Amino acid sequence: MHINFVYTLVYIILPSFLIAHCAQVATGTAVKVVTVNQEDRSIGEFVDDTIIKTLIKNTYFDQNEKLFFNIDVEVSQGRVLLTGTIENIDLKIEATRIAWGVKGVQTVINEIQISNSDNIINFADDLIISTKVKGKLILNENVNSLNYSIETVNKLVYIIGIAGSEDERDLVINIAREVYGVEEVIDYITIKTDEF
Repeated sequence: MHINFVYTLVYIILPSFLIAHCAQVATGTAVKVVTVNQEDRSIGEFVDDTIIKTLIKNTYFDQNEKLFFNIDVEVSQGRVLLTGTIENIDLKIEATRIAWGVKGVQTVINEIQISNSDNIINFADDLIISTKVKGKLILNENVNSLNYSIETVNKLVYIIGIAGSEDERDLVINIAREVYGVEEVIDYITIKTDEF
């Protein structure tokens, strides 16, 4: 009897909790699934992009752990953006080859930089910049921040995603440019059309 009472409470309280909190900003795959309906990607596109990203990262881990740990992968509508730093051109080429080998990839944008030094200070600065850009996008009511992925490498900010209009795209780029420490903004933002 006691266990049934607990299950009843879970069924009553959990949905109420989820409904009350689904508008809040949170991270993690489970929460992203809840908020995917607010994106301009369809649920199918979101799932496909997540699978593509997972397959690429898993292959990086299996082939060469340097690829896994040094390269960030973002996917939007089958467009793969690779960023990060790697020590030689051969690894950069291998990273691109692996990404192209995953089913569903439409294009691979290779923005991987060649560098022999992993500076923890640069990494921390880049993390702060990405966090600030994401925060400003979240706070701006004219931007659907869920539509954008941000990566920063050596103070270069890379943005991939879908804008509702050309004005929104320009706004997102300008917001990123205004963050202290940003040297350049490189965007791979597509404009939403009636096809989406």
